[in-house]
Amino acid sequence: MSGRGAWDEGRGEALREEGRVRGDGGIQKKEERRRGGEEEGGEEERRRGWEGCKGESEEMLRIASLALSLALFASSSQSCFAFLGAPKLSAMKSRPVLRNNACSTKMVFWSSKSKFTEGYDKIVKPLMKANKKWIKEKKSQDPEFFTKLGQTHKPEVYWIGSSDSRLAANEIIGAEPGEVFVSRNMANIVSKHDINLMSALQYAVDYLEVPHIIVCGHYSCSGVRAALNNENFASPLENWVAQIREVYRIHAEELESIEDKEERLRRLVECNVIESCRSVYDLTIVQNRLKATSQSQLYATPRIHAMVYDVATGELKRLNWVDRDMEDIYQMKYDIEEIRNKPLELARL
Repeated sequence: MSGRGAWDEGRGEALREEGRVRGDGGIQKKEERRRGGEEEGGEEERRRGWEGCKGESEEMLRIASLALSLALFASSSQSCFAFLGAPKLSAMKSRPVLRNNACSTKMVFWSSKSKFTEGYDKIVKPLMKANKKWIKEKKSQDPEFFTKLGQTHKPEVYWIGSSDSRLAANEIIGAEPGEVFVSRNMANIVSKHDINLMSALQYAVDYLEVPHIIVCGHYSCSGVRAALNNENFASPLENWVAQIREVYRIHAEELESIEDKEERLRRLVECNVIESCRSVYDLTIVQNRLKATSQSQLYATPRIHAMVYDVATGELKRLNWVDRDMEDIYQMKYDIEEIRNKPLELARL
């Protein structure tokens, strides 16, 4: 092959190679243009979708405004309206629901004689009426009663009792408002983990300086009865009841010697009160106060008293919580024989 032919052949090969490169580049550019078109199309689709959603939302608001206007109009004929889950009006079967992809709104109409209103008329309204009556009675006895009550708070007793509705502290000891500072929980348990009780106790001892602390349980206590069952309650109830089961463990020998179940339950109620009194006595807050007052008074305060209320008779029973092996340096132990037949008087506690 001559030099001219070789050059032509090489030139042709170079041109063909350049064509392939350009072809590949054209394909690549075409692919890029296609992808760009898809992205632009996707953005356009999303824009149209947003505008559509926005239009639906605006339409929903217009419908809601119309419904609101209708509701306000209906209210002139002694009807009411509510949003999101209010009771339905029995006489109005329709319940318009407005929805889109983002939210769901319910508008419900009900009359003034709804279940809520009936509950108020039956329960709350009589309470409010009784309150007015009580105020009137108190003012008739002492016109300055509420004025004096609002000026000072210096109770003589801090009462730790059960949440049971039958155990109203002021009622069962005949005390007036302002005379008893009260904490209540299920089964009158004194626990260091009960922040509510510990805070109230600290306030009573350090700031109110109450001279007497009463821990009062009651027979027929549901909380104590629950502890005797072999049922595992869900938390937090189970954690609370477990503390009464611990009281049973401490006094197991005595309790298991009682054959009658009801009598055993009554004794467990008493044991629970006794252990709660010992828990009060062991608190640093109480010990510091006892030590301080023993040096400045005839006797140390606060005095700690264990009591049980008999729901069936209305009587309070005092118990000795000081163990026979316990050193009673502050003379907390009762002479049971001396107080057995004496009426309870707070002034002589």
